[in-house]
Amino acid sequence: MKSTRQRYEERRSDPLGIAPQLGFAAVTLAGFAAWSGLIVSIPRDLVMPIIASMFLLAAVAFAVIAWRHRGEDPKRVTYADVAGALTLIGLFAAATIDPDQLVRAIEVGPQPDSRQE
Repeated sequence: MKSTRQRYEERRSDPLGIAPQLGFAAVTLAGFAAWSGLIVSIPRDLVMPIIASMFLLAAVAFAVIAWRHRGEDPKRVTYADVAGALTLIGLFAAATIDPDQLVRAIEVGPQPDSRQE
């Protein structure tokens, strides 16, 4: 009879076992790069809702991957761990959004072009 450890090692498609960590690092780096770019290019009222949405969508993607890799070694960092961490980051980012901030962003709408007068 095979031990649990042997079964995890046989199923492992990632020989180094660092794919979840690399995915977390990539999403986090992309999030902070997006935040840096968005803060100078769009109205400030829209930055945090976009960043929060981005992290929550990445968490959904990692949750689907975690569902597909249900047999991972629980002693290592798993895709489910990364999905949980990204969910927390997204929820914390969403918690910093002021409701009035979103109302202002939605009320503004498209601005008329002054050249068409």
